[in-house]
Amino acid sequence: MKRACQNLTDKGIACTQLDWVTNANLPAAGRQHVSPIKLKFRHMKRIAVILLLVLIFVQCDKGEELMISKNNLGVINKNTTIAEIEELFKNDSIVKLPENAPIFYKYKIYSKDGKQLLTLNMDYDRDSIKGIENIKIFDVKYKTDRGLSTLSTYKDVVNNYSISKIEPSFSSAIVFVDELNATLALDKKDLKIDEFDMRKISKDQIPGMAKIKYITIWFD
Repeated sequence: MKRACQNLTDKGIACTQLDWVTNANLPAAGRQHVSPIKLKFRHMKRIAVILLLVLIFVQCDKGEELMISKNNLGVINKNTTIAEIEELFKNDSIVKLPENAPIFYKYKIYSKDGKQLLTLNMDYDRDSIKGIENIKIFDVKYKTDRGLSTLSTYKDVVNNYSISKIEPSFSSAIVFVDELNATLALDKKDLKIDEFDMRKISKDQIPGMAKIKYITIWFD
């Protein structure tokens, strides 16, 4: 820090040098006093901003993990390995079927409280797994970028996606959405159709409030 001009009187030289003045050099009346409470508040405010940014990043990552899209469920795709599946769901319960078989071609995933989340059906031959064929989604936390989930209704599907076709199964009407490479199962009970009725189902037969039982993502 520069010092003020000195020897003004004994040398008779006018001072032209500027001095750097700190808060401590000022008279008491000119000082800006910051109380400890204000300093603490500023510190807490900075911490709150940092925590908020961290939370936003975590939520973004979590949202991507739960995103339903064409040929993907979050980070899961056709080539995701069984070891990777087990790591992703290490905090959940995985039931491997059929029991006591040389290879498992169905993996049912449940939360700790016993709620079914997903069923993974594997593409396999006699003695090896080729990859994941499809994933049935039961839990409402999985959504598309347009908000479609198992909490949605047929009306939500129609308002957001083009329906390719509808086919009957014994207990459901299967709605095909090519944009997602997905099928949506609607309960025939909501359609007032007998479960053994295998006649063609038209779009007009399905009420808007018919609920989705599960969503199946198919892998090419």
